[in-house]
Amino acid sequence: MDRRSVIALFVIAIAALAVATILFIVRDNGSTEAAPSNTQPSPDTSSPTPDPIDSSSLPSSTTSSVVAADTTSTAATSAPPATLAPGATACSPYQSITTAGVVASPDLVEASGMAASRARPGVVWAHNDSRDGARVYAIGPNGEDLGGFEIAGASAFDWEDMAAGPGTEATASSLYFGDIGDNFSIRGGRITVYRAPEPDPTTLTGPIEDVVALEFIYPDGTYNAEALFVADDSIYIVTKDREEARVYRGDATPADSGVETLELVTVLALGDEVSGATTSWDGATIAFRGYNSVWMWHRDPGATIAETLATEPCDAPSPDEVQGEAIAFLADNSFSTVSEGRNPDLFVVPSES
Repeated sequence: MDRRSVIALFVIAIAALAVATILFIVRDNGSTEAAPSNTQPSPDTSSPTPDPIDSSSLPSSTTSSVVAADTTSTAATSAPPATLAPGATACSPYQSITTAGVVASPDLVEASGMAASRARPGVVWAHNDSRDGARVYAIGPNGEDLGGFEIAGASAFDWEDMAAGPGTEATASSLYFGDIGDNFSIRGGRITVYRAPEPDPTTLTGPIEDVVALEFIYPDGTYNAEALFVADDSIYIVTKDREEARVYRGDATPADSGVETLELVTVLALGDEVSGATTSWDGATIAFRGYNSVWMWHRDPGATIAETLATEPCDAPSPDEVQGEAIAFLADNSFSTVSEGRNPDLFVVPSES
């Protein structure tokens, strides 16, 4: 072996020794950081357990929106879906009938109208037919008696239905009481709907004040009506006739206090008398109540009430009641009914969507 070969081998050996030293140092440092001798190995992180959320750490805007969703008195909810699922109808979410309780109020004996409270979700309002004065009763989720309240300045010739919805203030709910019954055709086509700001029934101690009387007249005769609902800043009156149900529209917040001539919206042949009406809080569903039926229509965004009612309704479950006239959608899109009579059952048909 010549001198150059010896030098080359010596250089290679020195280089190999340097590489081995570097690798040892790197490996030793890495293992020390990954698993120090005085700690336990790190647990498996393939399925980590999330830390509990501290609500105090949420941004203030998030916290306030959660509170508002529970306590707001407005009727604002998500917009109705553009279309139904293939094969679905407005009635598809409703499959069963439950009994929430028994109406405990000793004074609500001829329930004719009903509306779900927007000021206190879970509570419903109801009123008697013609055997009572201008009074409304608050009912708890299981039928509890939360009191009866006078409607200041109102009279009750033949109250037949009521509704809850927006009023003159978009951020507040109003109650609408329909003095619209006319069994003997003696009103000359004139009817009255009373609008009042909705109070919280759990804190109300006196009559409901600031009541406005909205006066209407039919454009083409006189009719008996037992159904009323509110949508799009309008009041809709549905007449009671087995052959045809005529739907009329009037302003819910008119600019003046004169007598308004109602507008005929549509005429429906349902095969039964309409005794109540309601709309879901999101505006996606309209429901009419008959003594033996509940008809529902799905309303697409942008569709008018007339366009919606021109479509074929579906049949939702109808509780078996002695004389069912009252119906109201609840906040979760379930609907509730109650019959005339003393201490009737409070039925709820849950939404299973």
